[in-house]
Amino acid sequence: DLYRPAEDSAHELRFKIFHTGHVRPLTDVLPMLENMGLKVISEVPYQVVPEATREELWIRDLRLVAELEEEVDLEAIRESFQETFGRVWRGEEESDAFNRLVLATGLTGRQVVALRAYARYLRQVGITFSQSYMAATLARNPKVTRLLVALFEARFNPESPTPTEGEDEPTLTR
Repeated sequence: DLYRPAEDSAHELRFKIFHTGHVRPLTDVLPMLENMGLKVISEVPYQVVPEATREELWIRDLRLVAELEEEVDLEAIRESFQETFGRVWRGEEESDAFNRLVLATGLTGRQVVALRAYARYLRQVGITFSQSYMAATLARNPKVTRLLVALFEARFNPESPTPTEGEDEPTLTR
């Protein structure tokens, strides 16, 4: 649950993680959040053991600061951030610098996966830039990054309208 109390600044966020079983060490959670462009300022863990099930439940309330120049639009990124973090938590998605694009650009985790794949392809064909450099460049240029994703989706989404014969394909302009 990503939220911002009224008294916090535009760069501060709070994040509650709910899970069952043993408590996962904070050192496991920190890299996930740092790769998403956040610094953890504090944590308040709560253990709950319902009488009915006797199963340990944990609530971890984290205070975070975003490493962005722009203000964080919480409503725009909340769902995508929570979904992406959940996939990383469960090991379904990688935890790397590309995940900061969710916060920096408002992209979904699935869109970030496509950019990560392109960056890996570029490395395989011999580009000299590192993965982390490419991720940082995309994060510093959110408008260009969103346009790259829009171009990718316009070209490869099977549900996108295709030009009829004789029509030019759509192009992105400045």
